[in-house]
Amino acid sequence: MTTSQRLLRTLALTATALGTLTLTACGTQGAAGRPAATAAPAAVTASPSPRMLSGKDLERHSDPTVRAQAIALRIADTCSPGSAIELPPLPDVSLVAETVGPPVRTPSEEPVPLPPDLPEPPGPEATVSYDEVPLDEVDRCAADAHADRVRAAFATGAPADEAALRKALAGADFLPESVHRMPGDGALRARIDLRDLSPNDNLALEVTATATGVRVDAFGAPIAGDPDITGIRRGRTS
Repeated sequence: MTTSQRLLRTLALTATALGTLTLTACGTQGAAGRPAATAAPAAVTASPSPRMLSGKDLERHSDPTVRAQAIALRIADTCSPGSAIELPPLPDVSLVAETVGPPVRTPSEEPVPLPPDLPEPPGPEATVSYDEVPLDEVDRCAADAHADRVRAAFATGAPADEAALRKALAGADFLPESVHRMPGDGALRARIDLRDLSPNDNLALEVTATATGVRVDAFGAPIAGDPDITGIRRGRTS
């Protein structure tokens, strides 16, 4: 089973963005390798070329998106060995010097293209589905690993409120934009949208606060039409 195309697109964009940061910090180069006239001001001290991180090191990267991707890829490859691509070595953005103003592209520079085999996103005519979809064996394996991370984040007790829940999940390297509070009264409940990071684009977790911690339930969320994760109807898998 191959890693999701949506994740491939995200990885490519992340690598491009961090590569741009590196070029910005080091200054642009002219065609002959000499610093161009638009290089960073002399007042800014450029740091040495940052050490490139890969593998386990990326799970401790300073960029939370990279950490989340690296963890998800490791889990996917554990559940289905050889199925996940390897996240390319990236610089730690904390080691890249900041510059004044946006990066300036010289005529000799070319934008980094996305992989040619990435499919186009669904058009506006795509039918939106709000029914839960089944998770296969690999999805279930990945779900168990991610659920263990969630439970470990609340090993000391249940979250007091939504802010505490979000803080604990962010500390466990779940992206804040992936956590969605569920509406309604009753127990505190949120869903973690892992569709961009799951083997089949369908994985989501529902986290419910209990008296002593949290309960974690995995379910399959459809991607057709990119429905809101809070609107997925549970208990409708075949």
